[in-house]
Amino acid sequence: MFTKSQIVSLQVICNTDKQELQKIDDNTYKLKIRSQALKGKANKEIFEFFKEKGYNIEIVKGEKSNKKLIKIL
Repeated sequence: MFTKSQIVSLQVICNTDKQELQKIDDNTYKLKIRSQALKGKANKEIFEFFKEKGYNIEIVKGEKSNKKLIKIL
């Protein structure tokens, strides 16, 4: 799905019923997560979501935003 060193634009929707990743176009995805955007809980869930899928990521831009650029490591 992703390649190493790929930069991906991620729009995060917090406080949803389930985790779900939707592809919008080649490098843009929408990620629905259960956590609220408080005290880093959402970012922690994002890291865990990608780790479960076999990817390590780094947030390049948007640490405190719902629009993030992430790098697949």
